[in-house]
This record gives sequence, C-alpha cells and structure tokens, in this order.
Amino acid sequence: MDIGIVIDGTLAWIWDHLLAIIGWIIAMIAFVVVPFRRPPAEARNWLLIFFALPWVALPIYWMIGRPQYAKARQKRVADLPRILDRIVRQTGLDQPELSPRLCEDNHSLANLAHGLGQFPAVDGNRIEPLGDYDGAIDRVIADIDAAQHHVSVEFYIFKNDRVGNRLMAALERAHARGVTCRVLLDALGSYGSVASIKHRLEAAGIEVHDILPLRRRLSSSRVDLRNHRKIVVVDARVGYTGSQNMWAPAEHGRQANRELMVRVTGPIVAQLQAIFVCDWYLETLEDLDDSSMFPRCEPGTGLAAQMIATGPDNPVGGLDLIITQAMHNATEEIVIVTPYFVPTDSLLTAMRGAVLRGVGVHLITGAKSDQLLAGLAQRSYYQELLSIGAQIHLFGPEFLHAKHCRVDHEVAILGSSNMDVRSFELNAEIDLLCYDPALAEDLERIEQSYLERSSTLSSAEWKRRPLRKKVLENTARMMSELI
Repeated sequence: MDIGIVIDGTLAWIWDHLLAIIGWIIAMIAFVVVPFRRPPAEARNWLLIFFALPWVALPIYWMIGRPQYAKARQKRVADLPRILDRIVRQTGLDQPELSPRLCEDNHSLANLAHGLGQFPAVDGNRIEPLGDYDGAIDRVIADIDAAQHHVSVEFYIFKNDRVGNRLMAALERAHARGVTCRVLLDALGSYGSVASIKHRLEAAGIEVHDILPLRRRLSSSRVDLRNHRKIVVVDARVGYTGSQNMWAPAEHGRQANRELMVRVTGPIVAQLQAIFVCDWYLETLEDLDDSSMFPRCEPGTGLAAQMIATGPDNPVGGLDLIITQAMHNATEEIVIVTPYFVPTDSLLTAMRGAVLRGVGVHLITGAKSDQLLAGLAQRSYYQELLSIGAQIHLFGPEFLHAKHCRVDHEVAILGSSNMDVRSFELNAEIDLLCYDPALAEDLERIEQSYLERSSTLSSAEWKRRPLRKKVLENTARMMSELI
C-alpha cells in the first residue's frame, strides 16, 4: 500500500467534507460548553440546533446564548452585597421593631424573598395603587415639584415626547431649587431618545447615565440583557415603582397602555433607594454614600412588604421562585395579570396543583400582543391552561401592560416583571411583595375593572383555531426556550 496515496486520499476527503467536519467539531464543543451555562431543558434545545445546524447555531448562540454579564460587569456586581449590607445597617431595615407578624406561610415566603432579594419584610408602609396612566404621571411630577434634597429616577423606557418632557421639566425645576437629581435610563428601551434626553438634562446640570450602553456592545455578553426597572424616589420619603414607563405610546405608533404603578411611603422606600444606588454603581462605579439618602427607618403602622430585585446581577434566581411558592400556599384564588405569559415548568405545575386543590386560577392578559414571537409562544399555553381548569380572560380596549399576581386575599406581587422567562432570567427587574388584605382588596377592584372589559376564552372556541396557527404557536414556544 502506498502511504502517499492514502495520505493524499485522506486529505482530499477531509477537504471535500471540511464544512461538515468543522460543523461536528462545533457541535461537540457545544455539547461540553452549553450544559454548563443553561438549565437542562434549554440546553437540550440548544444542542438540538447545534447538531442539526451548527453554522446557524454558532452566531445565534454568540449573540443570545449566554445569560450572564461580561466579566468586567460581574466584578462590579460582586460589590453589590457590600453596598446593600451598608444600607441595611445605615437605615436600620433589619431592626426587630420593623419586622412584621406574619402567618407561617407568609413568614416562609418572606424568608424566601429575603434570601433572593436581600431585603427583609418591613412593617409600617403605605402603598397606593395608581391605575390611571396620566394620573400616575401627575403624582410623580407633584412629588418631584415638592422635593427638597434629591430625586432618583430610573426607567426602562424614557422617551423625548409629551410624557418625557413633563418629567424632564420637573427635574429641571427641582435642580434649579438646589435639588440633586440623578437619572438612569436603559440604552435599548430608550433607544432613539437617549442622546436628546442626556443633552437636555446635562445642559441643565443633571447627571444622566444610560444603562448598558449599546456603544459598549463588544464588552457585553449579549445586547438584550436589559434593565427593565421603573423607580422614582423623592427625598427618601416617597417612592414609585410598577409597570409604567415614562413615555406616551400613542406618539410612537403604539396602542395606549393600561398600567399599574404604586406610590409608597415608609421603610420600603429605603429598599427602593438601595436598588437605585446599586444600579447607579454598576454604571458609574460611584457609591452614593449620602446619609440624607438613607435616614434611619422608624417603626409605624401600615402594611408589611418588601422589595425584590432580580436579574443577571442576582444569580440566586428570579421572581418565579416567589410566585411559585405563593401559589403552593394558595387556598382560594390565584389571579395573574400580565402582558406576556411564557411560564416555567414549575409555574405550570404550581397552577395545575392549585386547580386540583380547588383553587380558582385566573389569567388576565391582552387580547393582542405587541410582540409577535412572545404573543405566539404565549398562546401555545392556552389549551394546556384551559384543560386543567384555569380561566383565561382577554383584555381588549388597550394594551394591558400592568403586571401583578394576587394569591387569595392577602399576598400581592406587583412590579416590572412579566410572567415569562425573559423577566425571570434576563432582565433586571424590581417587584413589591406585600402581605396585607388592604392592598389585595385594592387589586381585586382593579382586576374587576379589567374583567368588565375582557372576554373569557372557552376551550371549545380555542380548539377551533386553524392548524397553521397551532404550528406557529408551538414553534414560537420552542424558540422562546432558547433565550
């Protein structure tokens, strides 16, 4: 046998099949790397694509396959526990006098939220739901106009439009009175307005930073790891959070939004402020150690609540852990209000178990979605929910962007988190967890107003949809697990 001929033949075969060989090498590397970075179900879907279409999978995985911040940002994240610990001690959030008396189930839930978000449940809060879009903005502006020392503002969407201009004018008035104003806005959520907002506010002497700037894309792990939080804190005495961004959707060709914000006072404002300070540090490396921003919390009467900050900067887990535990504790009713419903397996299991225990489970969501892929993926779960006995209510007049979950007549969770994998794993989110019938009663009234403008979906009606829609929905469902 002529060795030279064998070598030449081998090299020729390799050359002829080079793309296939490299594809298999890519797939085998992915087989080792992907399971280290993703949960088993997501890893299986990624590996299926890598082995079927390695050349397609590689660039997609490079863009969206790594749900962690870049190493430089991870070093900053490692400093956050130190900052939070200082704030807790400075404000006295951990003093026994602020600790609420909770039943065993709620005490366990509060401990879980404390472990996840690093803030204890505190008593003595006032929480006012604001469901009117313009009315909520009026309240924010009024409080900023009354500010005496500082204003902290953070939004995912902050646009240079009618609504954004009102906020900027209020900040300019506050700065002119000697009030220190700081603004954070997400670079992608506020895309198209970042430069003009920074130009206007910085010219007035107000410090503004865009979160995860797109110009630093090469130093980031993926462009869609975003900060989805909504925070306003005025003089460490009043705060706002919830679902509402600072923009006028109709001016951007979007449907009017139905939102839910809350105005809060009491010790929980210190937790809101702490989350803002941590986000400020991640963008600026400036630790805002100003005693006037963190006065000592005083015991008082009011509601028991705590804030939960989740996202890639919190590797412990997402809000789904809290919602799932709350659902397991339910005895009467679970109501979920969300624009995007792409649940985890654990959430579906909790909902199924609740129905089997005789708990009423209601999903209130929009009749239409403003996100094509998310909307298709969401609808793929409807038949499963209907088959287990859950009820689905489709809100029609506006785009339902409000987000809350109520369990029985006591536990309420509301904030920026959607009921989907993106909020649970990728976005930096902020949510309020309250243990009081007063807020639950307020939310029940809001839910009733939604139901009056919603249609209830029937299983028979849903089964009659065309096969092509079912195929598209199931395809979107599988794709949604890759994010």
